[in-house]
Amino acid sequence: MRILFFLLFISATLFAHKLNLFLDFKDEKLYIYSYFNSGAPCKNCKVELLDKDDKLVKTLQTDENGEYLLANYKNISCIRVEAFGGHATRGKIDIQNKEEATPITKEDSFLESIIAIILIILIFLGLKRVKK
Repeated sequence: MRILFFLLFISATLFAHKLNLFLDFKDEKLYIYSYFNSGAPCKNCKVELLDKDDKLVKTLQTDENGEYLLANYKNISCIRVEAFGGHATRGKIDIQNKEEATPITKEDSFLESIIAIILIILIFLGLKRVKK
């Protein structure tokens, strides 16, 4: 039982270092900002620019602030950011609607949410059983 509880506790920390991606249009350039849940910037992280067919167009790297300004984004429809340790996120760009208030949509994983909820329930059940 202790081993199961320990494994559940360790697996709950998997989402603790989630990588976030912020995309915005600024002065006719695409502003890319990547940061962790703690608010720390994703320094020197790999940025992959993908076209509409999910083919790699170019690979870049964020600066010390976790930022990158992209001037030529005409053929780019998706941006993927990878940090050390396997953390990754991606965001889509809708260039036609860049004049609207929310031109960029972020992809969320439904599976990650379900796994996180299940882990939380299992942890509480384990705590309840240990308490008895």
